[in-house]
Amino acid sequence: MTDNSLNKIELVAKVAANSGQSHIAVDGILNTFFATLAEAVKNDSKVIIPGWLGVERTATAARTGRNPQTGEEIAIAASHRVKLTAGSKLKAAAK
Repeated sequence: MTDNSLNKIELVAKVAANSGQSHIAVDGILNTFFATLAEAVKNDSKVIIPGWLGVERTATAARTGRNPQTGEEIAIAASHRVKLTAGSKLKAAAK
């Protein structure tokens, strides 16, 4: 099985080639995009890119879990997670 993953360097190179922009410009835009997403999640805002992606912060309740090595019950504190939702265009690309 071949690895079809695309790392950030390869993504930057591909976007730069397809858009005619420099690698530095594309890298800066991607870094700003991810920083903006992180700031929005931190401030409990939802980011929606219609047809492509939705990003939001969700709360998880405190619960009881189990240590898989010992079987001992442990308390898991309430926390937050990031929820990513694929939009219709992204879902269609996966078919």
